[in-house]
Amino acid sequence: MNHRGIMGFYKDLGVTRVINCFGTYTLVGGHVFSDKVRSAMDEADRNFAWLWELEEKAGKRITELTGAEAGFVTPGVFAALSMGAAACMAGKDSDKMSRLSDTTEMKNEFIIQRALRDFKYDRSMTVAGGKLVEVGDKHKGCTAEELEAAITEKTAGFHYMAHGFTGDFASRDCNVVPFEKVVEIAHRHGLPVIVDAAFQCYPKDGFKRYISKGADLVAYSCKYFGGPNTAGILLGKKDLVDTVALHSFVGQEGGPGGQLLLEAEPDRLHGSVFRGYKMDRSSITGAVASLEEHLEQNYEAIFRDARVKAARFTEEWGSLPGVKTKLYDIGTVPEEPGRISLHLILDRNPDEVDKIVKTLMKGDPSIWASSEGNHLVINITSFRGLMLTEDKDTDTIIERVREAITG
Repeated sequence: MNHRGIMGFYKDLGVTRVINCFGTYTLVGGHVFSDKVRSAMDEADRNFAWLWELEEKAGKRITELTGAEAGFVTPGVFAALSMGAAACMAGKDSDKMSRLSDTTEMKNEFIIQRALRDFKYDRSMTVAGGKLVEVGDKHKGCTAEELEAAITEKTAGFHYMAHGFTGDFASRDCNVVPFEKVVEIAHRHGLPVIVDAAFQCYPKDGFKRYISKGADLVAYSCKYFGGPNTAGILLGKKDLVDTVALHSFVGQEGGPGGQLLLEAEPDRLHGSVFRGYKMDRSSITGAVASLEEHLEQNYEAIFRDARVKAARFTEEWGSLPGVKTKLYDIGTVPEEPGRISLHLILDRNPDEVDKIVKTLMKGDPSIWASSEGNHLVINITSFRGLMLTEDKDTDTIIERVREAITG
C-alpha cells in the first residue's frame, strides 16, 4: 500500500497547492473543513446509508436549526434553483416530470427584474425548460406595476436574486422592487417566489430573512459557512420542498416504494432529469454539520486571529518603499459578510499590480491574491471563514509578497 504524506497525492498528480488569499470561491474549492465537519464527512464516507433516509433526516435537522417548514440538501445553489423551477413547472405529476425539459404545455415562465439579473446563476432556472421573463431596465430598474403586468397564464413563479446590494448589477439610481412587494404581488396571484440567497448567511438569522417574509424556496451555498463546495441548502414551504425531493437524483426510484415499483411496475418509473445531479453521503452530512457549527460559532475569535495576521503583514510590508497599507475590517458590521482584508496600496499602475498577482500565482505553492486598481488585496477572511489555515503559510506569504514587490 502506498502511504502518502501530506500533499502526497497532489504531488503525485502534479497539482500545485494554492495558498488562498483570494476568497471563498468555487475555483479554489470553497473552504477548508473544520475538524467537526471533516469528522462527520469521514463517518459518512466509511458507512453506507439509504440516501433518501439520509436526505430526509438531514432535512429534518435543517428545519430544527433554521425554523423553516422544510429543508433539503442539494448539490449546490445552481442545482437547487434548477430543481425548484422544475418543481414549480411539473409539480408531482409523473407525466410532466418525465417530459422535462420539454415544457411546451406547462406554465414555464419565471419573472425576474432585469436589474437583478446575474447571468452566471439565474440561467439555472432554465435548465429544466423554464424561461426567464425580464422586466424593466438594467440600470433604471422597474416598478411594481410593471412587474405585475408581466404575469400571464404561462407564469410559473418569480425569481429573486438576493445580492444584498446593487453593486455592479444596477446603477445608484436604480429602482429595484423590494422583496416584500415581490412576494405580495406573487402570492396575490397564487405564484411562488424562488430566492437565490447563496451567500446571505450572515448575520446568523440570514436563514430566516427571506422565509420570514414569505419566500417559497430559498437557496444557500454551504461553502459560505464552512461546508462542502459541492452542497447547498434549500429551505421553504414543505409541499414544494417535498416536490423538489422527487425531482432530485434520488427522486422517485430512490424514494419510498421506489424499489417495489422497479420490480413490479417499471413502466411507472422514470429517471428524473436531475439524475445526474448526484450527491454522496459525505456532502449531505457535511452540509448539516457545517450549518450546526456555523450557528454555534464564536466568529469574534476568528476575527481576532485574522487581525493578528493582518498586524504582522502590516509590520512586514508597511515599511517597503512605495507601499502603504490599509486594513479593511468589516467583520463586526452586521450587514456585511465578515470580510477582513489587507490592502497594499502600491506606487504602481494597475497593470503592474496585476503582474504582481500573476507572479504570486506562478510560484509553488501558488499564492492567489487579487487586485483593485493599484491595491494588492490579501484576503484573510472571507464570509467569516479564515482563509489562511496553515501557520507556515504566513511566513511563505510574507516572503513571496516582499519578493514580488521589490524584485
